[in-house]
Amino acid sequence: MEGRNANTKRKKVEAEREGESSTKKLKVTMGVETLDCPICYEPLRPPLFQCSVGHCICSSCRGKLDKKCPVCSIKTSFKRCFAMEHVVQEAKVACSNEKYGCAEGVIYYQKEEHKKACLNAPCSCVESGCGFAGPTKVLLDHFIIQHKCMSTILPDSGTVSLRLQPGLHVLRCTETSYFFLLNMSSEPLGYAISVTCVQPNVTEPKFKCNMEYDCIMTGCRESINCHVRSSSLSDGLPIVYDLIIPKGKISDDPNGIMLEATILSRSCLRGKAPAN
Repeated sequence: MEGRNANTKRKKVEAEREGESSTKKLKVTMGVETLDCPICYEPLRPPLFQCSVGHCICSSCRGKLDKKCPVCSIKTSFKRCFAMEHVVQEAKVACSNEKYGCAEGVIYYQKEEHKKACLNAPCSCVESGCGFAGPTKVLLDHFIIQHKCMSTILPDSGTVSLRLQPGLHVLRCTETSYFFLLNMSSEPLGYAISVTCVQPNVTEPKFKCNMEYDCIMTGCRESINCHVRSSSLSDGLPIVYDLIIPKGKISDDPNGIMLEATILSRSCLRGKAPAN
């Protein structure tokens, strides 16, 4: 009985070891050309094909060739190379934004797709002489803590009233990977205001903004509807302004001007029922 129990325990240990070996990872280095198509130099991705000698090419290049391998010039018939497909599906590299906090291992042939969608891609500080860059959440804290920028939470309704002074004003969103940056600049003709959605992956405008300035003292009422630009701020703030309030129509208030802003996604606007 004891011998049977010992044998059972031994088999269990061996099974556990085999299970462990199946999940082992081996870090290796290899030339990039090993994982790139020798014809188009793009990363190899399944389905892959090989000539009779063993040269692998991507499916896109395979469709453009006759029966001659462009690498070895041997007449051949190209067949699927499942072994190499397994290799490229397991070959992972660090994200190019690793230093900004992305810890994800990326399949080599998907590295460009990941880079375009990576939430840790850096956005830049636009304050003169700063040079800081980091993920949007880190940059938001940087503006508020390091540069003492005023900040306001943008409610779910999308409408907020705030007091603007020349400089930057941050609109924080809850549970999003982006934030909005209002910039008010004193220009010869008046105060010029712009709004930017700060996010690493620049896309077509996804938001619309309505800004309204209404001053009882001067009787001035200025408003505008505009698309919100997206930017990583790597090229600085946009030089185009969305709203200009003439200087002669601004109340003399040292605390700045009161502005009401509504920022909504375009999808929300399309879903709204038409007003009666």
